[in-house]
Amino acid sequence: MNIAKKTVLITGANRGIGRALVNEALRRGAKRVYAGTRSALQNTDNRVTPLTLDVTSVSQIQRAVDEVDTLDVLINNAGVAIYDDLSNLDVIEQHLAVNFLGLLKVTHAFLPLLRRSKGAIVNNLSLAAQQRGRNHGSWNSDIG
Repeated sequence: MNIAKKTVLITGANRGIGRALVNEALRRGAKRVYAGTRSALQNTDNRVTPLTLDVTSVSQIQRAVDEVDTLDVLINNAGVAIYDDLSNLDVIEQHLAVNFLGLLKVTHAFLPLLRRSKGAIVNNLSLAAQQRGRNHGSWNSDIG
């Protein structure tokens, strides 16, 4: 995908794969990278605009939509992996809230901007969800 001169939003951009995606978008010539994070972001490139964005918060999603004027590529990267044995409903709800509903809510909220630009959606999922075994219960249930 050519993202030169495009506007990109990456959720979960503060560390790991998300941070690497921000750096790669910049390397490939993105015009603007909106970096959605739950905490402060350290980046000195003036093409990066940090957005406070917890994908489980409808108000933060709406604020992010209000701050973005155009969008060509949405990369849903935010996610959690809490290992459990399906005995704790709170853990299952957290997995579904972030990994499934968060992705769905962010995509739905930014869809008008993506339609306007004839943009693209990239959902970053983990192959680890295919790994069946002890303590992977809720992770397998939402992305496996």
